[in-house]
Amino acid sequence: MTRRADQPSRMPLHWDAVRAEHVRRACELVVSGQHPPRSKAKELFITHEGQHLPAKHVLRLAYLLANQLPLDSDLRFASGEGTIRRLRGLGFTATRALSQT
Repeated sequence: MTRRADQPSRMPLHWDAVRAEHVRRACELVVSGQHPPRSKAKELFITHEGQHLPAKHVLRLAYLLANQLPLDSDLRFASGEGTIRRLRGLGFTATRALSQT
């Protein structure tokens, strides 16, 4: 199977580089307004100093910090239970919001 020229190549992500300090720094960037999320989180949240922050956005920033990539880099990854497990594994409180149906 060949890749079209306009399709970005998929590189393996290096999650092992992400440490708790990267997540804390990412939370601080979100709270300070330096790197607000592009859209409102609907389901996954991380609690940092009493504030509920969008877990996928925080984890995205933490990954970029850990791997010394520009914070405006386009990083795509599937969120869900993997995001929750990764954040909890680093010692954070991460939750899935209850459905509002």
